[in-house]
Amino acid sequence: AVVLLNWTLPALTPRLWHKATLRVCADGGANRLYDELPGMLPGQAAEAVRSQYLPSAIQGDLDSIRPDVLAFYRQHGVPVQDLSADQDSTDLQKCIQFVRQQAEERRLELRHLTLVALGALGGRLDHSLSSLSTLHAHRDLSLVLLGDGNLARLAPAGRCIIRPDRRLEGPSCGLVPCAGPAVASSRGLRWNLADMEMRFGGLVSTSNLIAEDEVYVESDADLVWTTQLHTPG
Repeated sequence: AVVLLNWTLPALTPRLWHKATLRVCADGGANRLYDELPGMLPGQAAEAVRSQYLPSAIQGDLDSIRPDVLAFYRQHGVPVQDLSADQDSTDLQKCIQFVRQQAEERRLELRHLTLVALGALGGRLDHSLSSLSTLHAHRDLSLVLLGDGNLARLAPAGRCIIRPDRRLEGPSCGLVPCAGPAVASSRGLRWNLADMEMRFGGLVSTSNLIAEDEVYVESDADLVWTTQLHTPG
């Protein structure tokens, strides 16, 4: 599944769109789809692209989507849900809940589902921090955040193996204890951790490098795994 947020879409958007079974726009993310996707598909008429790339739904407060964009997608039969009555969750969280409901209705197992949030990093810092918080709030999901040349996902407490796609990720990477102090070890990085305590205000493993195709992490608390993202040549 892909969720499009209201920030610059990565160049990988068309590729990820075609791989997805669910495609949801979070409020102003519909503006990004309408405005930016035609530029990623040169040689095709803008209106043809917009008519072909229709989201499964538009969810959120609907305070950012432009009237012309809203009218276009409604005319093309895209379901639109105004969730402005709920001010305790973000548009990303609302879209994740929609994906959960759709997965249940379609009898899709969440453990086999990867949800990629496009435009989740970059722009306003409070929005990026909210996206990182959402990683921790949905630990049972394979949730990936993309934006502004970065990728972030959860490295859950315990032992985990990360297999970065080195055609798209790296070499720069980091393991960040966003939810509190953590003691961690690793293999597969240029500078590995060895039962090292990390915390904000102390050591944080940033500006590291991916050294192997598999990165092994063991930690007593959740970490955020982040990598540099690039478009293959």
